[in-house]
Amino acid sequence: MDAVTQNQISIIVFSKGRPMQMHAYLESLLQFSDAAQEMVTVLYCETAQIRYEKLMRSFPQVKWIKESKFEDDLKQIVSGASDYIMFGCDDVVFTDKFSLQKASEYLQENAQVFGYSMRLGENIQPVPENLSSNEAVLEWKWDCAYQHYNYPWELDCTLYRREDVVRMTMEEENAIKNPNYYEAMITPDNRKERILRPNMASNRRSGCAVVITVNRVQETHQNGFDDSMLTDINSLDRLYNDEDNTLDIDKIAAMDNRAIHVGAEYFILRKEAKGYSQYCLKKKRAKEFVNKLMKFPKRVDRHFERKKYERGGYAEKLNILNTDETLALLEKEKVSFLRFGDGEIALMQGGSIPFQEYDPRLARRLKKLLTTNIDGLRIGLPYYYMHPVKHLNDFTAKFARSLAAQRRFLCKNCRKDMCYVDTCITQVYQTYEKYDFKKYYQRMQKLLEDRSVTIVCGEGVLDRLTYQAYDVCKSVEFVTAPSMNAYSEYDRLLREILKTSKRRLVCIVLGPTAKVLACDLHKKGYQAWDMGHYFKDYDAYMKKRPRTAAEIAQFYKPD
Repeated sequence: MDAVTQNQISIIVFSKGRPMQMHAYLESLLQFSDAAQEMVTVLYCETAQIRYEKLMRSFPQVKWIKESKFEDDLKQIVSGASDYIMFGCDDVVFTDKFSLQKASEYLQENAQVFGYSMRLGENIQPVPENLSSNEAVLEWKWDCAYQHYNYPWELDCTLYRREDVVRMTMEEENAIKNPNYYEAMITPDNRKERILRPNMASNRRSGCAVVITVNRVQETHQNGFDDSMLTDINSLDRLYNDEDNTLDIDKIAAMDNRAIHVGAEYFILRKEAKGYSQYCLKKKRAKEFVNKLMKFPKRVDRHFERKKYERGGYAEKLNILNTDETLALLEKEKVSFLRFGDGEIALMQGGSIPFQEYDPRLARRLKKLLTTNIDGLRIGLPYYYMHPVKHLNDFTAKFARSLAAQRRFLCKNCRKDMCYVDTCITQVYQTYEKYDFKKYYQRMQKLLEDRSVTIVCGEGVLDRLTYQAYDVCKSVEFVTAPSMNAYSEYDRLLREILKTSKRRLVCIVLGPTAKVLACDLHKKGYQAWDMGHYFKDYDAYMKKRPRTAAEIAQFYKPD
């Protein structure tokens, strides 16, 4: 067979609101592989106030296509692609040498191999049996029980044959609205039917890429990077476009890695220092030293606040039912409920979150709801914010210890004489490491069973779920809202819901907007539940999805 050349390989990358991360993807791709800019097409989705112009100037030979309609754009790009296609996403950073040409030649020579992954290798444990006689290649059957190795169709950094990609893309019956839908078109239930080749392959020694999950959805799900600065897309846009910061791909590559999805400890910034004199550098270091001294009292305060929390010093500050008590209340009484979390606290304090830009009207209403005491309407606060709960998963336990500002806010703005329910009633699988999950979901599903339900949610948010919790309902109607910044269409949504029967239970999956809707609907005589992440949480439980820090962070990202 003839050797595969560069012009037979296409790289198709998806980006939305992340020019800094997209820069790192392209820079690391070109540094660690035999790829060239001319091989790359970036399909990018414009986000308000996020700027891609500087990025485009930095990589002028890349083909940049602004998204018009994702499915149409995708099909046109795929149809015009070369013989081999590697997909990519803007949160990927390459960390080791790899050859697209050698990977494509391996596919050319081994018809049984569906894709060649750049993110897998023997550093990702446990490793399935190697079927390859090539000392540099790991080959395995993808229909296996090994985590990460049983996921043959993904968009991070796997090379596929164009003929397979075109066939699967063109035969897809459901709408492909964005990259998440594209990846989700192959499910555990249909992949044996749709993927005709039984094996996958990768470099044997080590994976060559990581997926860095930093753009936080919940304002206080913090780690080392988040403790020092915001990681929302607007803050990162300013760091990249206004302050000339980029990710330090060399330092990221030097980290000892044994995971695919990694956290913000890998989000290492590299400030350009061209033109700095020795005097300026000394001045800069002195300023950094002074800043550390200034922050020292805050670190001491955080330390003692954390110890107070761990000793139960906040347990009596507010009256909050725990998860089981909240579920018992829902079984006993016909109530409406709404739930507060770190995102709502951020909005009330003047910040924005990925689900919702700051809106002063929404912020005022949310703050008022914290002390609203109406018959039949229950307000939710996270029980573990104030109580050091046993058996939280490690991610949530670490998060709980970092909530000093949120605890102070709640103590100041909530009523001591009110009984609150537990916000986490709708996301138990993502919250606890040990819990009687089977019994919990049986009870929750019983609450939905044979109910006529109206679900209010963002467009397409529930479409990708394999297990639909609302299948037990007698009937289901949908009211569609924007998946982002839903409060901008609040009046229309309320009018549309009010056209439905008051006999129907209204389940709202709409971030901060759900809180206000639940209250207003309750006042109008409806039973309304702010369901938050419940439908996704149920699906994750049924699939027995792992709950690593990276997986949970990914769970909370906007759909």
